[in-house]
Amino acid sequence: MKEPIKISASDRILFVNIKRSFHCTDRHSEYYRPSTYEATRKYWRISKQRLSKISLVVGHVDGIVKEVIVPEKWHLSTDPRYPNRYECIGKEIDDSPYLNKDASQLITIGQNPVAYYNCD
Repeated sequence: MKEPIKISASDRILFVNIKRSFHCTDRHSEYYRPSTYEATRKYWRISKQRLSKISLVVGHVDGIVKEVIVPEKWHLSTDPRYPNRYECIGKEIDDSPYLNKDASQLITIGQNPVAYYNCD
């Protein structure tokens, strides 16, 4: 079992489940992304009102953190396959203390691929 994540009180996090993209190696699949960064940063149905509150975008697979991004800019996707979905451009945090930690106690792992933490 992985070590549980300990969230800083100042972090406002958008957790995104990247399981489908993380394990996809078929370049022709709609879930294929060339990197964990690309899987984490785009095509999310998220609250426009919460965008400005998000300080980190955290990509996880079954609750285990695989990517941490500080979003610098958000915009609606221009890909016609993903209308009304947002993507961000940001900086990867390769030395984040959240990487490889277990966030499953904070988020519900189910059909909804996004979860907010401290973004109200």
